[in-house]
Amino acid sequence: MDIKNFVLSYYNNAVENFHIQKVEKAYEAKKPHTHEYFQIYYIANGSLCHFIENKSSMLYQGDMFIIPPGVIHYISTEPGTVFYSFSFMPDFLIEANPNNKLVSLFLRNLLTDKNILPKVSVNSEDIFYIESVMERMLDEFNSKNFGFNEIIHSYAVLLVAVLARNYFEKNTLPEYFNNSKQFVLHCVKYIEDNFTEQITLDEISRRSAMSKNSFCQLFNKLTGHTFNNYLNICRIKKATEYIKDGYKITAIYGLCGYSDFSTFYRNFKKITGVSPKEFKKNNS
Repeated sequence: MDIKNFVLSYYNNAVENFHIQKVEKAYEAKKPHTHEYFQIYYIANGSLCHFIENKSSMLYQGDMFIIPPGVIHYISTEPGTVFYSFSFMPDFLIEANPNNKLVSLFLRNLLTDKNILPKVSVNSEDIFYIESVMERMLDEFNSKNFGFNEIIHSYAVLLVAVLARNYFEKNTLPEYFNNSKQFVLHCVKYIEDNFTEQITLDEISRRSAMSKNSFCQLFNKLTGHTFNNYLNICRIKKATEYIKDGYKITAIYGLCGYSDFSTFYRNFKKITGVSPKEFKKNNS
């Protein structure tokens, strides 16, 4: 099979050692290929299937993958998929900051790892952060204002550090969790699909066929959050979408599963860092 190896100059607007884009239209990369650079994808909306050699995985909103140079892979997207793509040469981050051992160790490990993960599900508390960082990187890249290289480099270090933490957590899950992992992941999906309902910890732990304590321990390990916090993040995430779509703030809380406005307001500010009114002003 003829495997094409892409170079960074494939992107006609790439700078010396990196490139970033947000893909919002139909996009396919079905032919197996490699590239000379690291590449990170973050799924902002929709889904895609990522294939690495003999492995594959579906990625949804909040999922990522990172591919080191020389690894054969390809993707297949679903209609409506939106994702960020950040490509960078190895020397952009590995040698640039010797004090950042996590980033350097992570990237060096990927260069020699024979079992690259096709998917990394980001911990719920990191999702807003990663989307914000990638959007800021994209803004700097498109504007190319004075100092944009240094600013993007700083953001890139933060981005890869957060990805490394999530990657190592998912890749080193203790063996005793493995038998129950799929039960909890099923419950996570149930929460994401039914967060507008009055879901309780008792109900959801019963779905996992585990004791409540065991369920809470594994749920926290897999999502990086408690059950209640994860449920609130799902609800507030939807609330931000309603606000962007022009819904009245006072009409949103019931649509997101809250029975009163004060609880909705408190959780919205805690998770996003701003009030619903401030969020609407910043996104209007």
